[in-house]
Amino acid sequence: MSNVQVPVVDRLGDQPVQVVCPTCHQTVLSKVEYSAGLLTYLLCTGLFFCGFVLGCCLIPFCVDRLRNAQHTCPTCKTKLGVYKRL
Repeated sequence: MSNVQVPVVDRLGDQPVQVVCPTCHQTVLSKVEYSAGLLTYLLCTGLFFCGFVLGCCLIPFCVDRLRNAQHTCPTCKTKLGVYKRL
């Protein structure tokens, strides 16, 4: 019987990565879901105080590159990690 080594992803980014899931032990391309994080709220607040009060301050909530990225296994739905902007 051989031991299966699960590689640990050191640095997750905002794009899907190929990884061996620690739960189902399958090599998968991670599924990425974006959510608002600290950077999103800071940019929204900064735009609001600069005078963008007509809804333009909400733009950071629509741009994936300004939000955190949560990686999950598409097979078993295990959370693999989160890439935080700040």
